[in-house]
Amino acid sequence: MFANFAANAQTAMVVHTNNKTAKENKADVAIRSLDDITFPEADFKRGAYLKLRTVYVDVPVSKFRLKPFPANSSAETRAELDFLLHLQKNRNAEAINRTETMAAVYFDPLTTNPADADYTRNINSLFYIGRDLGPWFNAKQLPVTTQVLQNVIQDATYYIFSLKADFSRPRPYQLDARLENLEAPGHASYPSGHSSTSHVHAYILSHIFPEYKDHFLGVASEMAFSRETRGVHYPSDSEAGKEFARQFVEELMKSRKFRTDLEAMKAEIVQVRAANQLTKKIRPKAAQKFRAEVVGECKTCRTIAA
Repeated sequence: MFANFAANAQTAMVVHTNNKTAKENKADVAIRSLDDITFPEADFKRGAYLKLRTVYVDVPVSKFRLKPFPANSSAETRAELDFLLHLQKNRNAEAINRTETMAAVYFDPLTTNPADADYTRNINSLFYIGRDLGPWFNAKQLPVTTQVLQNVIQDATYYIFSLKADFSRPRPYQLDARLENLEAPGHASYPSGHSSTSHVHAYILSHIFPEYKDHFLGVASEMAFSRETRGVHYPSDSEAGKEFARQFVEELMKSRKFRTDLEAMKAEIVQVRAANQLTKKIRPKAAQKFRAEVVGECKTCRTIAA
């Protein structure tokens, strides 16, 4: 299947070496042409994020060491694309609606005016990963926490989008036209932004509620998986997002300003929580249920999705 797909990328190429013209093997040319595909620079719509000023973390982008994504022509990428096609086949209206909701969970550091029509959605996104703590976990009751999380995600956004621009990985649907993506993000694929920021939230909340770490990470994993279900991210994008988050929070913890703000955030949360009760049972395995429903019976796909 992959050989046929690669062979269609380009039928022929002529190269010149020492003034001699040679016709290369069509399959080799097609593979090389496939590897030349990157996310179109003209389609990159988040250039303003590359100019963001950070609050807590001040290190070069190169400080975050993510392994290179698999080559477009690799067996790994082919397996990932096949996995996404499997998810596409299995996703139903309920799954699509669920991913639609999660697609709207992201914080834009440039939307800070309360009069903006998108402001409420934007701020509420900061509390998605910890929402099962109860209805008290919200921006109105936690103003200090809101500001700290805004600062954190502003910093993370600068680094995430700088990495996206550097890697310039094409979206899955740019490699396989059979993928029916449910949206077309205006930025490159690697690492996944939703996976990155969701895992940043999960790791930070785990410092305050270590007993719920598995749950927070499960919710973040579910968010990352929703992007695969929508056909806009490879599983390796999701993994890179999680790895970025781990490294990023390590850098955060080196910041004296962040550590001070984290203590203030923790004190506020403890105080507000004490005046409320958990209204939902924390369920560490909730994310796996959604994943299992979409992945279905494909054993190979389960291996990739794990």
